[in-house]
Amino acid sequence: MQTEVPKPKWRPSVVPAREWTMSHLRKYLGGRAFTLYSHGTCVVWIGDGELGVTEANERLRAVTLQDPDFRVQRHEDGNCLVTFKGGIGGVMSGELLQANLAGLRQHAVTQGMLPGERLVTHHADKESELDMIAGLYVRARLYLDVNDLEVVASAV
Repeated sequence: MQTEVPKPKWRPSVVPAREWTMSHLRKYLGGRAFTLYSHGTCVVWIGDGELGVTEANERLRAVTLQDPDFRVQRHEDGNCLVTFKGGIGGVMSGELLQANLAGLRQHAVTQGMLPGERLVTHHADKESELDMIAGLYVRARLYLDVNDLEVVASAV
């Protein structure tokens, strides 16, 4: 029986194409193999063997049972790789972020938090705000993937 975990209310509707997501994950993950879910979350394979769907699903679910921390890595092209513990991550298009900034900011602040969660930032500058929006955006999509568990591709 699956434990019900707190989740954000945000269901991002502005999303990049799957092909864009695949190509950028390949680029940012340095050729490491991964399993891609329907809402853009990836589970990176560890070791040389293929990652089965059951194990990928377990690792994806495990992220929601940990502290909700994420790390945002900005790339020269303006896109962000957002990672979580356990080899889980996703990408945020810098172009999509800039073109939809006001709406994404509003959704991140009003619907992107987990129940009872408070945002803690060390800096109140524009870069930190963009990282927060990117992180909460990718995390909201992660929770959609945990709910649906629909694998759409594997990249080897």
